[in-house]
Amino acid sequence: MNIFFSLSSDLISISDQDGYFQQLNPAWEKVLGWTLSQLRSQLWIEFVHPDDLAVTLNAEDRCQSEGIVEYENRYRRQDGSYIRLFWRKTRDEQGLYYAVAKEIEDSQWRKIAQQQTMLELETRFQERTTALQQANQQLNQKIDEQQQTAEALRHSEEQFRRVFDEAPIGMSLTGWDDRYIRVNRAFFEMLGYTESELMALTFKDITHPEDLEQELPSLNQVRKGAINSFKLEKRYLKKNKEILWVNLTLMVLRNEGREVLYDLAMVEDITERKLSEEALRQSEARYRAIVEDQTELICRFTINLTLTFVNEAYCRYFGKQQSELIGNSFMLKVFQEDHEIFQQAINSLSKEQPIITHEHRTIMPSGEIRWQQWTNRVLFDEHDQIIEFQAAGRDITPLKQAQAEMRKALAKERELSELRSSFVSLVSHEFRTPLTTILSSSELLQRYNHKLSDEKKFNHHYRIRSAVMLMTQLLDEVLTIGKAEAGQLRCEPTLMDLLAFCTEVVDSMQIGANNKHKLTLEVFGEPTEVQMDEKLLRHILTNLLSNAIKYSHEGGEIEFDLTYNYSDVVFIIKDSGIGIPQKELENLFDAFRRASNVGTIQGTGLGLAIVKRCVDLHKGKIFVESEVGLGTTFTVTLPYRSLPS
Repeated sequence: MNIFFSLSSDLISISDQDGYFQQLNPAWEKVLGWTLSQLRSQLWIEFVHPDDLAVTLNAEDRCQSEGIVEYENRYRRQDGSYIRLFWRKTRDEQGLYYAVAKEIEDSQWRKIAQQQTMLELETRFQERTTALQQANQQLNQKIDEQQQTAEALRHSEEQFRRVFDEAPIGMSLTGWDDRYIRVNRAFFEMLGYTESELMALTFKDITHPEDLEQELPSLNQVRKGAINSFKLEKRYLKKNKEILWVNLTLMVLRNEGREVLYDLAMVEDITERKLSEEALRQSEARYRAIVEDQTELICRFTINLTLTFVNEAYCRYFGKQQSELIGNSFMLKVFQEDHEIFQQAINSLSKEQPIITHEHRTIMPSGEIRWQQWTNRVLFDEHDQIIEFQAAGRDITPLKQAQAEMRKALAKERELSELRSSFVSLVSHEFRTPLTTILSSSELLQRYNHKLSDEKKFNHHYRIRSAVMLMTQLLDEVLTIGKAEAGQLRCEPTLMDLLAFCTEVVDSMQIGANNKHKLTLEVFGEPTEVQMDEKLLRHILTNLLSNAIKYSHEGGEIEFDLTYNYSDVVFIIKDSGIGIPQKELENLFDAFRRASNVGTIQGTGLGLAIVKRCVDLHKGKIFVESEVGLGTTFTVTLPYRSLPS
């Protein structure tokens, strides 16, 4: 009986009047998770759910008067959860309580449990009664030892028969020829055979061929005495050829000489569990296949942000294996400054708001910082407790770069628009000034021509001529930059005497300076004829010299160096004027751009933009060096042997 007590999957117990367990079978550890010593060290009532205490204590009281009681309650597992149990309990004359409990899952359990429990309780009761009778018989010496042994054997055989036949699990006895000697109802019914049909077969006849090879080595070891018993999950073939999954426990029964008599098998139907496991496995396989096929980064992580799953796309993105990523924190890949953003997004998730999308930067193995967009979902259990988080992400670095470029372009466009507006106002002012001069001088000549001296008349005519020249220059600048922006400005080089050209430009600019500034031209190298576009070159030199004069203090000297090299010519124009702030040199050649320190000095902001475009059309280069208060130096290098056609 100790064998059945140990191997039974039911919860069997003996407790005393003080409320402590005296004996428990191993099933308690498997079902509840407590060790047997932990269960015996506490009052059994302490494991009962608070809401079930009244029912349980009432059943305990009824047990003393009624003998056998049945009831249900919830029992606490080691992990804190509760399991619902169905109990049958009785009490003997010594005050010990015998009980059998089973988890309430199977609708047929109650009927089977009642039969099995009654058998076991009656057996225990009979054992106690027999023990007392035997003790009395020994004390009274009324029954001899042989009669006692015979009675005990008969009683044991009767108990075995009742347990075997009425057990809720399948049981069988087989001989050395593997044929069934005895089978119980539960066993032949679960296989769909009648008792006689099954008795005509061997266990090999009904075992799935693939599982037979797994079972035979263990069976041989048990029969040889190498091991006492074994357990395995295997498949039987039912009469209708359906598969029956079972949990098989097998041991041998030996005689007093340790010779093997029978194989005793206990069989529990686990088909439903196996089907559920297979359905779950297939579901997980489908889920994994879908997830692995995604191009998006998919991962799962716990409440403390530890990664529990990453798909292939996630691994490829970071250049890591799954084993290198799982178990690490998700935060290791999040840019330090974005940790708070990510944590706030996770903390905001709830039953009411289970999904959130956010963006953050991530650190690549190369150290590169890239942008990601993640959609995070929180997963709850049946008690509304957070299990873990599932996230799907994608790289949005190109989008972020495009947005940044767009913002930059919009800012540039706004700035350009402002510069254009400023230019319109500036040009209007620049035109208004010479027009006012022309109007005032022409009116004076018209009204007082006969009264004015020749000198005053000359001055008014000179003012009109100068104003017209200024307006012509302004119009020329506007038209030139317009052609350049439209791609209509062309470089058409012709053979020219560069030294004579530069001399003429300097002389012309000197006259315009009214001797308020001194222009000097110094030549280095051997002068030679060159092929250049005279019109573009005039734009370059007149604008640079004009700026040097305009932004230099009266009396300042403008140095113009002309250097002939083997394949290019270098023009250096240096002044000692107001200079240009360093931070503004980068955008100096943009249209409508003027330095911030020009004050009231007039200008359109087009001159240097025209210079840069004319230099580019010549395939040349231009450099500027400047220091505020000390002056500016422009260096222009133009090729004259390899020119565009």
